[in-house]
Amino acid sequence: MGRNSSGNRGTKDGGSDYKGKITNVGPLVEMTDPQMYKATKQAISRYHAVLGVRQREVKLADFPGAYGVHVTSGDGKSKAVYLNRSYFNQGAKRVASDHAANYTSGWSTHTNKPIAHTVTHELAHATWNEHLSGANQRAAGKEIRTLYRSWMRDKKKSGYGKYARTNVSEFWAETVTKAVHGKSDKYTRRVKAICKKYNL
Repeated sequence: MGRNSSGNRGTKDGGSDYKGKITNVGPLVEMTDPQMYKATKQAISRYHAVLGVRQREVKLADFPGAYGVHVTSGDGKSKAVYLNRSYFNQGAKRVASDHAANYTSGWSTHTNKPIAHTVTHELAHATWNEHLSGANQRAAGKEIRTLYRSWMRDKKKSGYGKYARTNVSEFWAETVTKAVHGKSDKYTRRVKAICKKYNL
């Protein structure tokens, strides 16, 4: 994943590596749609209940080309999750519709909470991604990469989108999102077990 212009590495929900500027950072309470704000807070609470939340910095910000971005600091620590202000200010119905379309097209991994998808995906990046350098993250990475290779070879898996095939970090984020908000399978159970084993 590429470095963005402020010297941090970003992982993007929705496509290639994020390399743009992040500006106009503010609290989630600045969301203009009360339903979207409530759904976002519920997504964070759900993540906490299922897997625990290490990343408490979840903010709105302006940046082009992504629904949300997780930023890893230069020293390999999780820094923050930023949600695209203009996207999230479109409202809960529009966000749900966009993610439902991503499910239908086969791009995103299917969940039962499309509004929560981006938030959960980015929190999953904050839990583990290839750039995090903590001892637990490095140890977990070995198992995650093995799981990813097994998943890639599995022709019978279902409910996963093409985005999860992008790389091991996106596989992790999409599979964790399915573990929190979707249908359970051997991969979602395994990512939960990895989180617990390595205290991610």
